[in-house]
Amino acid sequence: MNIKIYRSTNHEIHYLMSYIGGCMEVMSFIYLYKALIGFMTSNMVFGITSLVKFSFDFESVYHILIIIIWLVISAIHQLIEYKYISKTKSPWHVYAISLTLNCFLMIAFIALGNYMFTHELFTNHPTIKVMPLVTIGLIFMYIQNFIIKSGGTKLPTSTSVVTSVYILMITTLCQSFLKNKNKERTRLRFESLHYFLVILHFFIGAFITAILNKYIHFYALIIPSVVLIAFCIKIWSLHMSKAA
Repeated sequence: MNIKIYRSTNHEIHYLMSYIGGCMEVMSFIYLYKALIGFMTSNMVFGITSLVKFSFDFESVYHILIIIIWLVISAIHQLIEYKYISKTKSPWHVYAISLTLNCFLMIAFIALGNYMFTHELFTNHPTIKVMPLVTIGLIFMYIQNFIIKSGGTKLPTSTSVVTSVYILMITTLCQSFLKNKNKERTRLRFESLHYFLVILHFFIGAFITAILNKYIHFYALIIPSVVLIAFCIKIWSLHMSKAA
C-alpha cells in the first residue's frame, strides 16, 4: 500500500475502513430490509414512518429496535474503554484488537447471511429471525465507525454521517481558494482531497459489492474480508514493533 494517496498508515485506516463500510452498507440495504446498519438517522426515519401506521407488529418496531441495539453497543463500548484503555501497550493496540474483532464478525456475517439466503429465511418483511444477522452487522459497523473516526489523522472523518463528509470536502476546497498563503492553500486542498478519497472508497466498495452480489450473494464480501484480514495483520505487526 505504497500508493501515493495512502500517505500514512493513518490515512490507510480512513480509506480502507470507508471501502469496507461501503461494502457492508450496501449488503445491509439489500438484505436487511433497507436497514443501513451504520446510519441511525435513516433507521429513525424508517422507524417513525412504520410506527405511524399503528400496526404494532415486528415490522413496525424493526428499525427502532436497531437503534436500541446500537445504543446498547455504544454503552458497552464506553464501559470497556473506561476499564481497559489504560492497558494498551502501543498507539496501534486498540486498532489491532478492533480490526481482529471485525475480521471474525465479517466472517460470521458472511456465513450466517449465506445460510439464511440458501435456506430462504429472508422473507418479504423483517422477522425476528433476521435479528442475529442484524446484530452482528451492527457490532461490526459500530467498530468500523470507531476505527475510522479515531484513525489518527486528526481530520473529522466518518462514514456514519456521509453528508458531513461532503460538506467538509466542499468547504475546505472553497476555503483553499480564499487563502493568501500558499501553505494554507495546499493544506486545505489536501484536506479536501482526503474527504473526497473517503467518499470515493465508500462508493467503490458499495458499487463493486452490489455488482458481485447479483452473482455470488453474501460471498461478495469475501474481497473486503481478505482486505480486512491483510490490514489487520499489518496493524498487529506495527503494534508488536512498537510494544517490543
